[in-house]
Amino acid sequence: MSVIKRVSLLILITWNLFAGPAFSQCCSTGSPVGASVYIGVLEKNTLRFIAFYRRNYSDAYYEGDSKVTENNQLKSSNYNFAGITLGYGITKRLTLETDFGYFFNKTQVFNNIDFKEEGYGLSNAGVTLKYGALILPAKHIELTFGAGFRYPFTKTPQEKDGVQLSRDVQPTTNGFGVCGLLFFNKGFPAISMRLFTLNRFDRNFEDPLHYKYGDVLLNSVFVSKLIVKNFFAILQVRSEYRWKDADHSETLENTGNWVLFACPQLTYAIMGKWNVSVLVDIPFYKNYNGKQLTPNHSAAISLSHDFSFRKTSKATKDIKEIQK
Repeated sequence: MSVIKRVSLLILITWNLFAGPAFSQCCSTGSPVGASVYIGVLEKNTLRFIAFYRRNYSDAYYEGDSKVTENNQLKSSNYNFAGITLGYGITKRLTLETDFGYFFNKTQVFNNIDFKEEGYGLSNAGVTLKYGALILPAKHIELTFGAGFRYPFTKTPQEKDGVQLSRDVQPTTNGFGVCGLLFFNKGFPAISMRLFTLNRFDRNFEDPLHYKYGDVLLNSVFVSKLIVKNFFAILQVRSEYRWKDADHSETLENTGNWVLFACPQLTYAIMGKWNVSVLVDIPFYKNYNGKQLTPNHSAAISLSHDFSFRKTSKATKDIKEIQK
């Protein structure tokens, strides 16, 4: 596998791992993985498979950009999530992708009472079509646009013992959404380094109960560097801006935020074919509307592989036989 192709895989894995939930509050609904909508196009007749697992933990309240320690309702919250992303290269410029996942738990632990609330189940799924508007292999440049939609597996809020769970532990938004994205990549093969930016906007629509989660704008800058053969290090700085939620068109005060993350990552290509990646998300700046529980850290692991279904000509097969 070439260095360029490996780094391409790393970009996809990185975004799959780091992308935060499409929520406005600490542990609210939505998938904690943005799927592969942030990577460039695949080669024609190539199938990309990614499996990933993420754990998130929150334990600090913020009001504005200041930490709040008094009269906090929750002690902590956490979730454990696993998902799968599939992408397929329809042509050399068009790629179709889908993603889906499952929350093993979305848990809130209360502060002054012996009680915790927990939800689980399938999250929202997504479908995205991407177009490589500018692909210059000789210059190691790619500019890709994309658009897609997200949908819930159910529109009915989850209940326990006949009582509807709070929105912060629901596994899905119960509503639809659309997204747009922009990806730019520039490689420097002479020094085994790559710079790239990932930008995405998610628009959420009202659920059947007329609740609307705030729209989300994600912007990231990455630097990836080959350390030794098959071993890469990636540093990402990410901005996540979330607008306020709305209930029956009335905006809610304790929703919406702006958070900046630093995300170091290590990736290893097993025999140059399967890619294993681990990372942590570390928030270094938080600014929240009203008073909200905020993330402490998040960690993820991912496994990725490309399967090629391209036809090999007889001449190519003969050359490979000679090379053996």
